[in-house]
Amino acid sequence: MKTEVTAAVPVLAVRNLTTAFRGDGVWTTVVKGISFDIGPRETVAIVGESGSGKSVTALSIMGLLPAANSQVRGEILLEGRELLKLREDQMRKVRGNLISMIFQEPMTSLNPVLTLGFQITEALIYHRSLNRAQAEAETLRILERVRIPSARSRLHEYPHRLSGGMRQRVMIAMALACRPKLLIADEPTTALDVTIQAEILELINLLQDEEGMSVAFITHDMGVVAEIADRTVVMLNGHAVEQAPTARLFASPRAPYPRARPAPFPPSVSLMITVATTSVVWISVTLLTAPTDRATLVSFYRLVRPAGRGWEQIRAEAGVAPSPDSIPQMMLAWTTGCVFVYSALFGTGSFVYGHLQTGALWTVLFAVSGVMLFKLMRRMFA
Repeated sequence: MKTEVTAAVPVLAVRNLTTAFRGDGVWTTVVKGISFDIGPRETVAIVGESGSGKSVTALSIMGLLPAANSQVRGEILLEGRELLKLREDQMRKVRGNLISMIFQEPMTSLNPVLTLGFQITEALIYHRSLNRAQAEAETLRILERVRIPSARSRLHEYPHRLSGGMRQRVMIAMALACRPKLLIADEPTTALDVTIQAEILELINLLQDEEGMSVAFITHDMGVVAEIADRTVVMLNGHAVEQAPTARLFASPRAPYPRARPAPFPPSVSLMITVATTSVVWISVTLLTAPTDRATLVSFYRLVRPAGRGWEQIRAEAGVAPSPDSIPQMMLAWTTGCVFVYSALFGTGSFVYGHLQTGALWTVLFAVSGVMLFKLMRRMFA
């Protein structure tokens, strides 16, 4: 958990923000008079259940809501500058330059018919007045900075050719291209697995320290909040029902949402727990189901691991080798073992993060694959 940050002059000050949408001729208010500040170099988490108004708050700050069907009232001050009074052409010079946003799903945020390099250079040319060659060189530097492998070749690739984690790194690169004062991250790790999630959070923290920017982090994952946030704003039904330093929030929460969540583990801790649990389970099952004869046990592991050894080498080393007729059974056992390990891995991660239904499904798969693995190994070494 990060240390508390205090600041006299906030980078962003939101005062009595109210946002409403029109549907069927009726205006419905979804954000109801919330107020909060974000200081220099500070990370503020905005948390709450789905539909509480977190993302609408971010879009209101960015000025991305449709003017025809939405109303935004109150004050949004960026370093003292009132954003709600700016014309659209003035807001374009702020958006992507002084304030940037990382969206939840990069595949729907990146343009599928434009290359990654073109989409980043466009912002550099518009906001920093670079020519095309300078913008491409800066784009390459930014992609390398966010740890995109083979960054030069990625410049001319399209979004669908990258994994989810790589696409999110491109979104981070695009958001930081113009060195904004404030970065708004709208659940940037929700669609990623635990390992990639930890990498993305580490990357955002590192770039925040290097650039000295402030971060508004929108999430419903209290484990992420515990690791990255200096202060936390809890939203419920459009209201900001609680604001406090993150450590104090977890120690004595007043709002129902933090109290309803399980005690959080940061992603780095949960990853260590997951790896340790999986290792213990795999070793235990192996010792319980494998034969006690050392030679046969060594022979089995020589076979299933990709060591490139032939039958004669195995027999020479272990003194015995399984019958070639057992190869299909061993391959099936190896596949079942992989399912067993991965279900333990993802099941543990789900329970650590409080996703009980997902964890229960992985537990069922874990149990079924464990029984199959037990029977297969008993049959092979009977």
